[in-house]
Amino acid sequence: MSGKKNFMENEVSPKLFSKPWLMAALVAVLFIGALGIRLVDLTDLPNDFYMVRQYRSLLIARGMYYAHLPTAPELKREIAVAQWQEQGLIEPPVMESLVALTYHFIGEQIWVGRVYASLFWLVSGLAIWLLAKELSMWEGGIIALAYFLFLPFGVTASRAFMPDSLMTALIAWSLWALYRWETRRTWKSAILAGVLTGLAILVKSVAVFPLLGAAAGLVLSRRSLKRMITDKQTWAVAGITALPTVIFYIYGLFIVGTLESQFALRFFPALLKDPTFYGRWLFIAAGIVSFAAMFLSLAGILLFRTNAPRFLLVGTWFGYVVFGFAFPYHFITHEYYHLPLIPIVAIGLIPVADLLVRQIARQKGWLWRAVFAGLLLFAVAMKMWEARNTLVTSDYRHEIAYWQELGQTIGYDKKIVELSGDYGDRLAYFGWVSGLLWPTTADVAVRTLAGQTQSDFASIFADRTSGKDLFVVTTPPEWENQPELREYLTANYPLIAQGDGYWIFNLKP
Repeated sequence: MSGKKNFMENEVSPKLFSKPWLMAALVAVLFIGALGIRLVDLTDLPNDFYMVRQYRSLLIARGMYYAHLPTAPELKREIAVAQWQEQGLIEPPVMESLVALTYHFIGEQIWVGRVYASLFWLVSGLAIWLLAKELSMWEGGIIALAYFLFLPFGVTASRAFMPDSLMTALIAWSLWALYRWETRRTWKSAILAGVLTGLAILVKSVAVFPLLGAAAGLVLSRRSLKRMITDKQTWAVAGITALPTVIFYIYGLFIVGTLESQFALRFFPALLKDPTFYGRWLFIAAGIVSFAAMFLSLAGILLFRTNAPRFLLVGTWFGYVVFGFAFPYHFITHEYYHLPLIPIVAIGLIPVADLLVRQIARQKGWLWRAVFAGLLLFAVAMKMWEARNTLVTSDYRHEIAYWQELGQTIGYDKKIVELSGDYGDRLAYFGWVSGLLWPTTADVAVRTLAGQTQSDFASIFADRTSGKDLFVVTTPPEWENQPELREYLTANYPLIAQGDGYWIFNLKP
């Protein structure tokens, strides 16, 4: 029976590329192009994609670097380390540590984190293709790989110096390892699946949603309750997966004690009752991965030949939906929360692409294969051009001098309160000045949505300005949107400096 099955599969599986090196060359071209487009405008500032999150990583990496830099001026070392510690603990600083280590070899360069993030994304593309190979659809996997590497939003997001690129890479590798374990059922593959899945969740805990769903889907695909409960490998994978994150949370909650604050302002159950929330969620997600790719990927679930990949993908989709229910506010305000959806959609495209490739492979002669390769590369070139135009639209390098001069104007020894549109990150990074943040109108709106009551203005002002030297405003829109603050400062404190987009008030006249 097995021989007959293999014979039939060979009959219906003609090769698109008669020579293996032709497919390898096409894949190599895709990876080279994917790296090249991510290096466009490499040295520009990270203001083009959620800069608050990226500057957080830059400040952490710089603090780590200066803490062990013997040639650093003492004042700068103290400021850099203090700014690092002010960032708090959200997840293990894996990427930041790697970047800080690299600084010791080449010096502090703002683009280092961007390169690492891009490389992590490219490596995760390899996982997508290897999963297609496990499914015996690796020629069709080329289309899924091209989608994953050149999706315009993915190109921009994968350059960002934040842990999400590494998390997405580990999610892709975890899905490959989980499926490989399910098909091989060896202890070696089980341990590998547990290690990779555990690392993905450790890098960023929200990876637990799609990966737990994927693992649950694979277990359910066995359709044997007794096998689910008594299988030692399943329990081993679960234990290995959970161990790193459990240790980290014990450290963050009970030893350091700073991780607890990260659970605040995360859950907004009121949004789940609002029908418009679901519409916004759908259009944001489809806008990122494209409507066509999303629905083709969902259709691809029906085209898998066995239950294991089908249940794997259903589980990841289920985990993604639960993720959205757990973080509804972030799902409609932070696009990068949808990044795990990109590898999920790419995997769903594999069987769809496989059907297309098989049909082309049945055509006699080399012409149709050449046309296919040409069309694929043309589509990739169009997406590269689209991504390139997005990346070079703005140049932010001129801001460095602005924030450096503002830092000198304020003074490195001053204790300040700051009303800032970027949470003071650019002033901290380039101006070497940090302060206590005054809440923006968006901050107040989030707390109101979460049901938190706000203190009166006088109490907030007295509490935040106690012991401070200066009140610094660096965001004209917020200056206009907070008339009570503007009028109070103007009436009671002298304006000692004003420039392009900033106001500095002396709190100790």
